[in-house]
Amino acid sequence: MRWLALLFLLCSPAVVAAPGGSPRRSTGKKPKAPPPAATKPAEQERTRYSLALAGGAFHGGGFNRGPQGSAQLTLTPPGWGRFAIDVELGWRLARFRRDIPGSGGMVSALHSIPLSAVGRMNLVRMAHLRLDVRVGVGPLLALHHLSSDFSSSSVRSALGWELLAGAQLRFPLGTLEPFLDVRVGLGEAYIPFVTGRLTGVQGLLGVRYQLP
Repeated sequence: MRWLALLFLLCSPAVVAAPGGSPRRSTGKKPKAPPPAATKPAEQERTRYSLALAGGAFHGGGFNRGPQGSAQLTLTPPGWGRFAIDVELGWRLARFRRDIPGSGGMVSALHSIPLSAVGRMNLVRMAHLRLDVRVGVGPLLALHHLSSDFSSSSVRSALGWELLAGAQLRFPLGTLEPFLDVRVGLGEAYIPFVTGRLTGVQGLLGVRYQLP
């Protein structure tokens, strides 16, 4: 009987159970990968600003010629592409002296200070060359100073308008941008007995800085 009992134990299948529960079965499914990390949305485009300073000369015919300067603030709103807005403050001086026999000399100086809102459109865009056309309009302040050796000096002023149209050739070099500005101005600020012309053909050389 002992031999029969031993033979029965050897032939019976052994069952191995996992501790604390039923036997584990493999499902054959791979674990799900963790979801990808959320990416931050791209930074929205913002308005770009640049500041330019320029100097040059103008010629309005006759004695109406002299130096001029300009300060420009350029705004490029998001989504405007090739278009931008310039706010420009300028200065021009036409000055001449006349000697009057027996009386002395007389000096006439005519200052003009235009403040213009200018629209800019880019026509040519290359790596180191840009060409823009510009059209603008705004008020014009005129100051006339007259001094002589035979009478007291006087200062008179007038407020008028100016319209300008021209082209600007730019050379981008990183944050700095040299440029050549050529334009024609038309306007008027009437001062009695003063025939000076405050506008005309103008040329400027300058540099623009892209503000951070």
